[in-house]
Amino acid sequence: MRNAFLISLILMAASLAYAAETLDRIVATVDRHPITRSDVEQEARFNRMTEAKQGEVTIQEEIAALERLVDRDLVADQVAVFGVVPVTKEELDARVMEMRKQLPGGESDAGWRRLLAEYGLTDEDIASRVTQEIQMLRFIDLRFRSEVRVGPRAVQTYYDTKFVPEMKKKSLASPPPLDQVQDQIEAILREERVNALISDWLKSLRTQSRIQTFDPSLPLSGLDKKTPDISDVHTLPLHITGPAEAAKQQ
Repeated sequence: MRNAFLISLILMAASLAYAAETLDRIVATVDRHPITRSDVEQEARFNRMTEAKQGEVTIQEEIAALERLVDRDLVADQVAVFGVVPVTKEELDARVMEMRKQLPGGESDAGWRRLLAEYGLTDEDIASRVTQEIQMLRFIDLRFRSEVRVGPRAVQTYYDTKFVPEMKKKSLASPPPLDQVQDQIEAILREERVNALISDWLKSLRTQSRIQTFDPSLPLSGLDKKTPDISDVHTLPLHITGPAEAAKQQ
């Protein structure tokens, strides 16, 4: 009788262990790198937090999260080839605080704890995610930003065809002269060109890699249609200043 009871306990423990193991299953692979269901769920929750969204994560958000994870895995491989520069604690803390300041209530320690609890995240989750981001953005800076040049003709064209018409359309004050907003326009054009280079590069990486999915509820059928950009590897979407904002900065 006792043996039967022990066998029952063993079977129950094995069943629970199996359930726990299958709970976090592999939903996709990028070459030989697995992406698990918990990776997708955590990425979706993280994105909801950075966008201050309330409510439950939707399946569409999980699909978008998986697409971002695929792109980040592709970039991470490239970063590893060129060598990963360690991120210092000071760099990590500064970037996390920058992120916290952009979230409602996130700047205070109590508010930050509340946000983490609300979205099911930990300090370790944030540190890992932000560390990866810093390393990727360093790589992108070295690979792409150094290649981008913005000439005076491009600045003049943007000023004449976009900046001035946008200012007039919004009935703002008279457009400032070009020399007062030249630096801002150069920054806008530089970011646009970097984003275009990154988009083409990510598309190329996708075609060169073997990407597989194993969860019918998380299809990547739209991956080829989706236009990748730097927001796939960036915690918070980059703010590219438009004409009105550029005018305010001068």
